[in-house]
Amino acid sequence: MKIQAGPVEKFADVPGTGLIEGPAWVPEDGHLYFVEIEAGLISRITPDGSYEQFLDIGAPDDLMGPNGMIYDEKAQKLLIAHRDKGIVSLDPKTKELEVIVGDYHGKKFNGPNDLIIDYAGNIYFSDPWGTSVSNRTGAVYRVDGETGEIIPFMGNLAFPNGVLISPDGQFIYVVEFGTNRLLRAMLLDGGKSHVFLHAFTYFTGGFGVDSMGMDAAGNLYIASFGGGRVFVVEPVRGDIIETIEFPGLGTDNARFGGPENKTLFVTDGLEKVIWKVEVAIPGMPIPGPSPKG
Repeated sequence: MKIQAGPVEKFADVPGTGLIEGPAWVPEDGHLYFVEIEAGLISRITPDGSYEQFLDIGAPDDLMGPNGMIYDEKAQKLLIAHRDKGIVSLDPKTKELEVIVGDYHGKKFNGPNDLIIDYAGNIYFSDPWGTSVSNRTGAVYRVDGETGEIIPFMGNLAFPNGVLISPDGQFIYVVEFGTNRLLRAMLLDGGKSHVFLHAFTYFTGGFGVDSMGMDAAGNLYIASFGGGRVFVVEPVRGDIIETIEFPGLGTDNARFGGPENKTLFVTDGLEKVIWKVEVAIPGMPIPGPSPKG
């Protein structure tokens, strides 16, 4: 199944230095928000294409700032994985910040990197910093949408990065940057546990696969950092059905947005460029649909 991707077009240049990531489209104001990691900034591209620094949320030292970001359409808030603060909520209308979870039983995380929220309001986020193939202490945590309880959901991971939930709520996907592969597990008990965690797809090239988005058909769009491409993976067998090539090598995230949610926005953290690609299948809403309909 082809996704009918159009040509790669430049959406915006971002001034300054440092990595960018976490593109998140906010339909209510028509802005594309993103993070500037070292600067600790949430910035945005306005509907007329202008660059704005929206809010400084802090980066205490080098590379200890905001990383992955999504827009929760139900709550109309940005959710940010911050390497120092934890998981943070930001209201784009009022600029009100709230730390949802900052530690686990009083112990700080390694450094949250990316996240997703499901239909019931449960948040899953990766916690990879300082981990590797030789130091498999990376984890994915789950924050219960009703009780706020936080549990270590997956462990023994080599720099886990992007996290997504399938449209039917049956599977969780996790990108493992350290091994350049995509993992998949079946969710049980409303997403409170999982079984059959396995390597779903292996990739070649680049430093490792990074963050990712999903379309309404469940296809995953996975950025290859250092590879200058986005792999499109179908959700049943894990086959790479398409590869979208980009001019720069720093592709680190791919998320959907635009007026019809058919624009794939891809950040190049090294070149500080945001690209866009029009596709035929719209992105899956965040949070995704309820499995009960």
